[in-house]
Order: sequence, then C-alpha cells, then structure tokens
Amino acid sequence: MFPAILKPNYGDSSQGITKDAVVHNEKGLLDYLERLRAEFPRRPVLVQEFLTGAEYSVSLVGNPDQGLRALPMLEVDYSGLDAQLPKILGYESKWEPDSPFWTQIKYQEAQLPDHIQAQLIEHSARLFERLGCRDYARFDFRADAKGEIKLLEVNPNPGWCWDGKFNLMASYAGIRYSELLGQVLAAAEERLGIVAKPQPVPLPAPGQLVAAQ
Repeated sequence: MFPAILKPNYGDSSQGITKDAVVHNEKGLLDYLERLRAEFPRRPVLVQEFLTGAEYSVSLVGNPDQGLRALPMLEVDYSGLDAQLPKILGYESKWEPDSPFWTQIKYQEAQLPDHIQAQLIEHSARLFERLGCRDYARFDFRADAKGEIKLLEVNPNPGWCWDGKFNLMASYAGIRYSELLGQVLAAAEERLGIVAKPQPVPLPAPGQLVAAQ
C-alpha cells in the first residue's frame, strides 16, 4: 500500500497536496488524514497509490464533433529536485516561489515512443468525450515503479497562465500564447455556432478625408 498520497477528493490549485501528503507508513497516513480533516472539514479524503515514475501531460484543443487537436506532450523533470523531497507537483510548486518545488522542478517535451504517445492521446480523447469536456482540457499521467503509465487526473479547466503547462506545450509546437487562446476561443465559437459579426466601419468626421483602400 505504501508509499501513498492523500488529497482532498475535490478542490483547486493543489490545496491540501503538500510535501507531507506523501506517506510511507500508517502513522504518517493517519497524521496527514487528521490534518486534512481539520483544514478541509467538509471534503472527503482520497488515498491513492503514490506513483514514482515519469509524469506526462496531454493537452487537447477542440471538441469531439469538430475534431480534437493534441499539443506536443510534456514531461515533468524532477531530476533537479532535492532527493529528500517527494517528486510531486503540489501546493508548494504553484504558490511558494521560495520553495525548492518551485525552483528545482523543470518541464520538457516528452520523449516517449510514438506508439505510446498515440495511445495516451487516444485515451485522453475518449475521456474528453465521456466526461463532457469542452473546448480544451489537460490529462496528466504518471508511471508506477514498474513503468506502467496510469491516469493521474483529468483537468477540464487547466490554467491559462503564460508559464503553465498548457502554454508550455503549445510553445513546443511554435504556437504563441495569444494564438493558443485564440484556438480555444475558436473551438468554443464553433461548438456554439457563433459567427463573429463584422466590426462597423466608423464614419469620417465632417471634412475628414478617407484614405483609399
């Protein structure tokens, strides 16, 4: 059963997922369970196998009826993280700039065999449709100690921040931040059948010359 990881069963921004969330024995599990119950009294707690292998992300843009496009896959690089710390992307990695989780964890384009990438993208596309995701979503996977890749999380609303995973993955394909957001908006417009209205041309002021087109 150990190592295990404890987390609130629902929430946002990795609340409740800290370096102490990874436990290696029963005492550690009970201690962190008590802490989560105190901090999040109305939330059930999820106890999972802690996966120790490589961590990957798949991002999809679009919708099943109009087509889904996969961005290049991302891998989390934990090689620079202090060996005494658990290899996780938790609260510290997102909200504590002085934390080694913030400063020592890096990201890179995944170097998986093509057929493995294709499988993960196919699995993600199925989850996208079955879970009712819309316009864009991110799917996180991680390998266990034996190398078997398992689903970590489906994120139907991954952060749009410029330095987040979603934009990093777009950059691997040479897609600019503004272009990425434009693709998401275009997917929503297509799904909703929205046709952009032409912008009205302002009339010139009396006596003002209009440049030839």
